[in-house]
Amino acid sequence: MKNNKKSPLKKRPLNVAGQSLDELIQKYIGEDVSMLFFIPGILIAVTIIAWLNWAFPSHNNPIIMSIITLIVIIYCTYRIIFLRKKIKALVLGRDGERIVAEIFDDLRGQGFVIFHDIVAGNFNIDHVILTPHGIFTVETKTYSKPPKGEIICKDENIIAGNINLGNKIIVQAESESKWLKSILKESTGKNYHVMPVIVFPGWFVKPMPENLKKRIWILNPKALPSFINNELITINESDMHLAAFHISRYIRMYN
Repeated sequence: MKNNKKSPLKKRPLNVAGQSLDELIQKYIGEDVSMLFFIPGILIAVTIIAWLNWAFPSHNNPIIMSIITLIVIIYCTYRIIFLRKKIKALVLGRDGERIVAEIFDDLRGQGFVIFHDIVAGNFNIDHVILTPHGIFTVETKTYSKPPKGEIICKDENIIAGNINLGNKIIVQAESESKWLKSILKESTGKNYHVMPVIVFPGWFVKPMPENLKKRIWILNPKALPSFINNELITINESDMHLAAFHISRYIRMYN
């Protein structure tokens, strides 16, 4: 008999926090790292066979094969060390996004709508929070820090401990908010204000300069709920849920 069974799910699930980073980690482990172990293993086996053939009656010289194998092992070892550092940084970033998501998900009890990991072309928005007080895009940055590390903003540059991160993160966060604003304008016809936010989990973040605070918030994620609730109510409930509907539709169609 013909099998007419099909999935009971009528739509794709929304993304979870850190999903893009998790998929990238799995790709590195499943493809790149595995291959870097597989290729030297094959060459080592071939080299052993070549030496055995040379030790016993044979005219094959194993030296060239040994040199090739050594070069490949050195290269693959270098790549494994490089990928190990890269994966470690990705894991830190993924875990940071998930910790921040746990903080933000508590806001659902206030009637806020939260989305995580919205993929848009060659970038992604870590979190989007829709509230009567406004719409917020949140970029999470998770860095290792010294025991008394702090984040300060000076001349629109972000300084983490003794490392000047420049203004690239600010530009990135502002670009993400502008993208979401344009998507909502195109899909709803409404001109929502979208506030960009950068959060640094685990860091003490000094107050922002007032001129910068009007454009972007740079905070420890635990401070964001109070910042949001201190804002005036600017969006009615129907408009907030309209925006949420179009964002969820975008995620299910394109992510």
